[in-house]
Amino acid sequence: MTDKEFPVLHTERLIMRQVTQDDAPVVLAGYGNPDIYKHMGVSYHSMEEVQEQLEWYKTLFSTNAGIWWGFCLADTGQMIGNGGFHRWDQKHHSTEVGYWLLTNFHGQGYASEALAKMTEYAYQSMNIHRVEAVVEMENTSSSQLLMSSGFTLEGIRRQCEWKNEAFIDLQIWSKLATD
Repeated sequence: MTDKEFPVLHTERLIMRQVTQDDAPVVLAGYGNPDIYKHMGVSYHSMEEVQEQLEWYKTLFSTNAGIWWGFCLADTGQMIGNGGFHRWDQKHHSTEVGYWLLTNFHGQGYASEALAKMTEYAYQSMNIHRVEAVVEMENTSSSQLLMSSGFTLEGIRRQCEWKNEAFIDLQIWSKLATD
């Protein structure tokens, strides 16, 4: 993907495009909001800290390790969240998906739209067979999204992650190109 132009994806209500430096305030609003980052492995509380995330997005794409899109409203261009793939294992044709939306856009179907378009892109353009999602047990919204999007709950990794001074369980979801 490094020699290619960044792919812009379109859904009925979204334009999914490369995250840029201009998007830093929205990235900070997401990763700095406890209602969003409570189920993520990172949080940021300053524009300086957000630079680390912006660099990660660039590096994913430039090293063929994944791809991350900004989710923007098609009618206004306003970025409302982002998501994409990391841990792209080209040998095994698999990748892990992640996503988030600003809280005032929850429950409106935007995440379903974006997830469907991203998985379609993975199967058709990245030669992916298996898309995996790793979800904290308490993140019922994400679990419901994955289930309604045709993902299968494969199991639970018990007490596999240390977070907030306690071990937590993680759900493993997957969707295959043949599903």
